[in-house]
Amino acid sequence: MDIIELNNENVSEYESVLEPDISESIGRMFYRGIAAVGEDNSPAGAMVWEYKNMEDEADTDAEIYLINSEGGDALASLLSEFDSQIKGSEVTMSFLELEDISEEEKKGLKDDGFEIKEGESRDIELTVEDVKSLMALKKKLGDNVVGLDELMELQFMQGVTNCLFKGKKGLVEDLEYLEKDWFDETASSCVITDGKVSGMFLIHRFSSGVLMPVLFHASGPDSKIDLLSMIAFSARRAVENYPSDTRIVIRRHNAMVKALAAKLFAGRTGREAISGCRG
Repeated sequence: MDIIELNNENVSEYESVLEPDISESIGRMFYRGIAAVGEDNSPAGAMVWEYKNMEDEADTDAEIYLINSEGGDALASLLSEFDSQIKGSEVTMSFLELEDISEEEKKGLKDDGFEIKEGESRDIELTVEDVKSLMALKKKLGDNVVGLDELMELQFMQGVTNCLFKGKKGLVEDLEYLEKDWFDETASSCVITDGKVSGMFLIHRFSSGVLMPVLFHASGPDSKIDLLSMIAFSARRAVENYPSDTRIVIRRHNAMVKALAAKLFAGRTGREAISGCRG
């Protein structure tokens, strides 16, 4: 079973074993993808992961976003190549949370040293209709809250630099390498204080149309108010510009987001998922 390294040029050839919302990230700074192919060069499986903290002082981790195979030789070859690559990158811990995984893939991960368990997904799924109520968090918005589409490129770069200086990257490990138009400029919002970007609520729109908040930070003197203002502004923009059934995924990746999600969307829970970790 041969292993092919995925890149921007060849990723379309392996669509049958990939998911569009995951494969669109192939080519980003810390993303890696591999595909297993049979003797006839037909795709037999794929894996996609992202390196975490690769340019920071913290230990490097690897998060697996996709593992999909026919099992057997394909699965074994994918896991073997993954292990080889992360060893070369001095990865300390590997982990995953997946909702779609076969019994054979779970066994393969266990055999490869992963501790596997079932539980609630960190993701909760909403629709634009569900966020209408958030517009009332701030009934009157100041002129300092603007859409990302109103920011000049230099202002955007300054805002990103401010977030990185504060150690805030949200879900985007490669924040400093992403262009402004990678984010949904319609629904994303920012706060301007004394002519500078002091708050950013950045949202990505996947190729499927799903919206996902990926960065939420404010550092100005009124940061708590600014956070609420950005939520209200972005909710209004989403309601005004997208169908009511447009999906929104909130990833509860830290304590702050968990607490905020519990407050704003009380009673909402994630679907069943398989999580795994290997030190």
